[in-house]
Amino acid sequence: MFNDQSSVHLEATHTEITTEPAPELQPKKPKRLRAIALISVFSIAFGGVAWLWLLRHPSESTETITAHLQPLEVETTTAAPESIAGGSSLTGTIESVETVTTTSRIQGQIQSLPVAEGDKVKAGQVLAIIDVKDIQAQGNQALAAIAQAQAGVTVASAAETQAIASKSQAEAQLNQAEAAQREAEAQLQEAEAQLADAQLNQRRMAMLQKDGAVSQSQLDQANTQVALIQARIKQAKAGIDQAKRGIDRAKAGVQQASSQVQQAKGGVEQARSQVQQAKAGQQQTLANLNYGTVTAPFAGVITKKHTEVGAIAGPGQPIVTLESTNRLRLTVAVPESLISLVKLGDEVTVQLDTVNRYVTGRVRQIVPSANLNSRSFTVKVALDNSYQLMPGMFGRLELPRETRTVMMIPENAVFQRGQLEGVYVIAANNTAQLRWVKTGKMQEKKVEIVSGLETGDRIITSNVEELRDGQQVVANK
Repeated sequence: MFNDQSSVHLEATHTEITTEPAPELQPKKPKRLRAIALISVFSIAFGGVAWLWLLRHPSESTETITAHLQPLEVETTTAAPESIAGGSSLTGTIESVETVTTTSRIQGQIQSLPVAEGDKVKAGQVLAIIDVKDIQAQGNQALAAIAQAQAGVTVASAAETQAIASKSQAEAQLNQAEAAQREAEAQLQEAEAQLADAQLNQRRMAMLQKDGAVSQSQLDQANTQVALIQARIKQAKAGIDQAKRGIDRAKAGVQQASSQVQQAKGGVEQARSQVQQAKAGQQQTLANLNYGTVTAPFAGVITKKHTEVGAIAGPGQPIVTLESTNRLRLTVAVPESLISLVKLGDEVTVQLDTVNRYVTGRVRQIVPSANLNSRSFTVKVALDNSYQLMPGMFGRLELPRETRTVMMIPENAVFQRGQLEGVYVIAANNTAQLRWVKTGKMQEKKVEIVSGLETGDRIITSNVEELRDGQQVVANK
């Protein structure tokens, strides 16, 4: 096997070795390495031959496995194109129709908060309890204010009664003064009438006395009568003046008494208003005492806690957010180009990925104002929550458009291996042949085949997981 050059090389090597130590003193390691090298060369050569043999006979191993398998009865269907409604799928968010953030209407420390995020609560269930000791103290003050105001009403009523009595007295004095004036005026009229007769008699007596027909005493008597009547007239006039002054005083007294009555009535009204104000304060206090317990307005799920036990709650401060799970809707932004496909009251199809179902919803609201940035309209679809959906989940609104022709096969004919999807078709020799396929949308328990199958292929639809590529099958149809 060696040529001359190899012989020369060996001789040279031998010459060099003679100068080295004796063979028994040399290490054994180089011999082991040469043995290992020879074994590796033979292994690589044998493996290469085996690999070339497998490349030339790829199916012999599979045929060996499937040859021992019994033929499997299967059901089949023929791949054929179908016309289905095309459409657009718009992603939206499931929301609660009823959402409320409960707030505190009073100020106080939170004593209890017996709910957590995710808890389901019933209508009227206690969500939080707030300390109301300060409010109770305000209630006691309100009761004292009511008693004080009622006492003020009593005092004001007494003043009103006294003012009315004073007015009545002043009016009585006015009546007396007016009566005295009328009496003095009557006396004056009577005296003036008597004075005219007396003066006439006086003149006659004077004439008769000159003639000696009457005595001086008779004339003196006539003069005395005139003087008396004139005195009565003067007295009557004085009585009239006094009565007028009494009337003026009485009128002033009546006016003053009337003013006092009005003032007393105003005091009564003010006192009664204070009573009403005090009672209103008490009612507000009682209401605030009730606000110390925050309850759920409807049944739902606690989605967020805004505070904790020990914190100070103030008016308007949020405590928990409650969302109803009974009435849900899907809110979707529909582009301007597709809004003509949506009508109020329409039944639409909604795909729910969480429960892997298609459900029917009804369009309840279309916000008639487009978003200026996205040029889309907000559409709200009412959903039936029989599938135990939760707010925040995603859904897809399916909008049908034109029809298209695709290949649809039963979804149970498709199996998955890792990230790949495949089906089995029946080959000419009644064997199961594996085909890797690419799938599209699912509809009514059928799946769209984008590539991997041809029209007329007989597809196996049963016992798919038990089949092996190349296994004999018996087709029922």
